[in-house]
Amino acid sequence: MTNARYRALLAVVISFMLISGWGISPALAQLREAALGVWVEEDGEAWIEIGPCQDTLCGRIVWLKEPLDKAGQPHVDTNNPDPALRSRPILGLTIMAGLKPAPGKGYIEGQVYNTENGKVYDIYLTPKGQTMEVEGCLMKYLCLTQTWTRVK
Repeated sequence: MTNARYRALLAVVISFMLISGWGISPALAQLREAALGVWVEEDGEAWIEIGPCQDTLCGRIVWLKEPLDKAGQPHVDTNNPDPALRSRPILGLTIMAGLKPAPGKGYIEGQVYNTENGKVYDIYLTPKGQTMEVEGCLMKYLCLTQTWTRVK
């Protein structure tokens, strides 16, 4: 086989592997798949759907126990530091972004936006079948952990 043909064949094989997901180790792909779905927070106040967002995962609020405020209006992102975003509805809001398996760690890492204070934190997700350990951290040292339960 000529050098040019070998390189062309190699390029086709690598492209196939990347497109089909073979570029991710089976353990990382399995971890990613285990996080997909709808999860209820520990306090039961919200359901979060974790799904694909381009080449990572993200999470958005798909259900709220109390979707309306005292005036009967949908809750909005009033604590957002950007005044232009304070009128966007909480229901449907993407609050988790950049979620991807951490090689060799056994968890998924990314960032989470807290609608209660308008801040962004590091987040670590460890799916365990029908539950998932969710750890939100400020500077990787001050962390709070919850256990979420799969809804769907």
